[in-house]
Amino acid sequence: MSDANEVPRPDLSKGIAANTLADGGTLLGRVADDDVLLVRSGTELFAVGAHCTHYHGPLADGLVVGDTVRCPWHHACFSLRTGDAVRAPALDSIACWRVDRQGDMVYVREKLPDGFQHAEFLLEKVLPRLTITKSLPVVAVHHNCSAQRLKEQSAIETLASACAGRIAVLSSINCCGYAG
Repeated sequence: MSDANEVPRPDLSKGIAANTLADGGTLLGRVADDDVLLVRSGTELFAVGAHCTHYHGPLADGLVVGDTVRCPWHHACFSLRTGDAVRAPALDSIACWRVDRQGDMVYVREKLPDGFQHAEFLLEKVLPRLTITKSLPVVAVHHNCSAQRLKEQSAIETLASACAGRIAVLSSINCCGYAG
């Protein structure tokens, strides 16, 4: 059902000019049937679900602070890196999409599987800063039941390989039957 006054949303998978977004800027678009919010924070670009998981508030009207977006209705806060709900009242995460920059164009690609954003973050931000020693274990901590899916991601396998197999995934909720 479409409102006659609704402005058509750009198909972000077809690309937009990189200079379209200023720092802290947002663009509401779509990828396939999903409403997607493209956000620039500094030099980084993020694509996340466009609606708050609390009461479906419009995150495009929210406030971007660092690498988070805050819902304008009840101030729920979501990580742009992982989609995690980092502040109540929202409890559920929003989806994330892969963003690809090619020259002066930005493309929003496929939706990332649950937990994949955490694995990418570990590989891109944490692993390069680690000094790996043979005696120390490496632990990836995950706070929800997608720990099993997180471990299955190839990025975690790469991290485990780089750490000579000394990796454990911990979850505060053991609802997946994952026992490490």
